[in-house]
Amino acid sequence: MNRMTLKHFCLLVCLGPFLALFAGEDPVLMRVGGREVLRSEFEYFACRKGADGLSRDSLRQLARLFVDFRLKVQAAEAAGLDTSRVFCDELARYRVGLSRTYLTDSAALSRALLRRYKHLQELGPRIRMKQIYRRLPQNVTPASLRDAVAQMDSVYDVLKRQGAGEFDALLERFSDDRETHWLYGIQASAEMQDTLLALRPGACSQPFFTPRGLHIVQVLERVEVPSFASVRDSLLQACPQCVDEAARALAENLRQAYGFPKSRSPLSDVQVRTIMFAEYDSLEHRVPDFRLAVQFHRDTLLARAVTRRMLEQEVPEAELAAYFERHRTRYHWDAPRFRGIVLRCTGRRVAKRVRKMLKQLPPADWQDAIRLLFNSDGTQVEAEQGTFIPGQNPYVDERIFRRGKAPQSADYPHVVLVGRKQKGPDDYHEVLERLLADYRTDQEEHWMRSLRSSVKVEINQEVLKTVNKQ
Repeated sequence: MNRMTLKHFCLLVCLGPFLALFAGEDPVLMRVGGREVLRSEFEYFACRKGADGLSRDSLRQLARLFVDFRLKVQAAEAAGLDTSRVFCDELARYRVGLSRTYLTDSAALSRALLRRYKHLQELGPRIRMKQIYRRLPQNVTPASLRDAVAQMDSVYDVLKRQGAGEFDALLERFSDDRETHWLYGIQASAEMQDTLLALRPGACSQPFFTPRGLHIVQVLERVEVPSFASVRDSLLQACPQCVDEAARALAENLRQAYGFPKSRSPLSDVQVRTIMFAEYDSLEHRVPDFRLAVQFHRDTLLARAVTRRMLEQEVPEAELAAYFERHRTRYHWDAPRFRGIVLRCTGRRVAKRVRKMLKQLPPADWQDAIRLLFNSDGTQVEAEQGTFIPGQNPYVDERIFRRGKAPQSADYPHVVLVGRKQKGPDDYHEVLERLLADYRTDQEEHWMRSLRSSVKVEINQEVLKTVNKQ
């Protein structure tokens, strides 16, 4: 374990039953486009996908997913995506980052990270607070001090009577500090630290002195120091010096294997780099888990890149409109809706005129027409336009959905509805996000059918039966 973190050790435990095959047989499981795929590669894929206790049917389904994955990788390679500068740089960064956790002495790394964690513990919990604060200079006069104390006592009395909800208003009126602060307990004075640690979130303190002045504080939030296990990975990322220390410790352990005699003097930087470079170069040959992880990351990058290239091309509007028409029933609503306008009018004649006018205009112009022709000198028509579902408008419910009784109004006694009940949207723009997602899904499936039909795939069913199902 001296060359891997706990995270990678756990992954190795997950893979352990079948990584043993690297010491012996690792048969060819399948050939995709003439390229051999070893059983270990599929088992690693299964583990990363979270497969556990696979049945025969689910194993075959996972094998089909893996074949599709490999087909995408080969399509990316055929397009030259594996030679792009962006891809090569990303893969190199991943390989270097992953190797750092293998090229360390685990005990030394844990000790270094625990030292950093102990520093976090010494800082104590993080506390978000605000305060009603009166700054007191060193040469404050007795009279000024009495006035400040009296004022803060009065403020505290108001807080006791009216509650912490008044804190913000009092802070705006009386405080020399109106900011909200995040503090570690260790960053505050002894008096402030004791007060903050004693308060629960939402509570306010009594007035108290510090060397800076008079304070009444309110604790807004308190974040305790998390466990070491929960912050270990973030400490690892934030403290490269811990990794360097553990790498040096590993180099010291390997010094004799690389021809450097045992000595009380530590290895020089040049000697450490010599050992680390040699270990790095041989990682993929020595550590199957590392090789599989790098290969899986490489293939995942390629599969995603070729999928993006295939599916993120701009789709012509005419094609989207045609797709919507072909699959219109797919976008029907769960229940019919009324699309139109509800007109509440002051008189029967007004209602008749506005209804006749709207039937001659497109819906986009209805509101403007009503405003200019009927409501310019007063409101003769109240209009509500939209797509209504049951329960949204009482007049629509009564007349369209045949439920309930709409209220009567003395000011607008005549109600007219213009529009129609329909099962789904009129235009694809109304469901554009969902439509585009469906279009991409269908496009990908068509693309995958094309790949499957153009590439020969052979799966050794006998080897597939030997895949470790745990």
